[in-house]
Amino acid sequence: MEHRGTARIRGIGIAIAMMALLPVAVFASTASTVVTWRANAIVKLSLTPNYNSGFGAVPAVIGAQPAPTHGPNAVFDGGSVDFGTIDAGKTYLYKYAVELNVTTNSSTGFNIYGEGAADFYNLTDGTSVPISQTVYYVPSTAASDSNTGFTAGAPFMKTSAAVSGSGYATAPTIAYTTYPTPIAQSLAATGTYYYDYEVKVPNTATNGQYYVWIVYTVVAK
Repeated sequence: MEHRGTARIRGIGIAIAMMALLPVAVFASTASTVVTWRANAIVKLSLTPNYNSGFGAVPAVIGAQPAPTHGPNAVFDGGSVDFGTIDAGKTYLYKYAVELNVTTNSSTGFNIYGEGAADFYNLTDGTSVPISQTVYYVPSTAASDSNTGFTAGAPFMKTSAAVSGSGYATAPTIAYTTYPTPIAQSLAATGTYYYDYEVKVPNTATNGQYYVWIVYTVVAK
């Protein structure tokens, strides 16, 4: 059983979570009164962008850290991860970008996968920047986030699986035949994960409005 949620990054954007429950399958022997119950996996994923009131982007600077700022599409506990106006050649950290809350009935835990539905796309001129060289995720906390623009992050990769429904205003889905390397794993049935996002804008990036959808998928083990 798998469950998906998406997150859009503007300038960067983030997306939405869904819930799916599978019915219980009942198998009864016709020759006896023995009944075997087999419970299918249940997975629930809740995705919350801008989950702490201190959310927003800060440039990578040494010393005192500036207050986080954000674009108009970012709102507390919702909206997009909107970096606002950022400069080519610089690195920015977006604090309290996304909270993932996972609940399953799996006794062996679950895996979380996170990939870009496409590269980092410029709506203005139609160019793209490879997401793996531009957008990163950084483990964070529920509060008191001490990350800076110099904190090492792991790159989001562009999925190699089939994508449907992708567009600026349409949250995409990814259909996996094989899964990529998970960004997080759990041996427990439930878990909450917090992430900052980091953007390293190449010097060669053209002016414009950029976005990318990050698709999260949770699979019970």
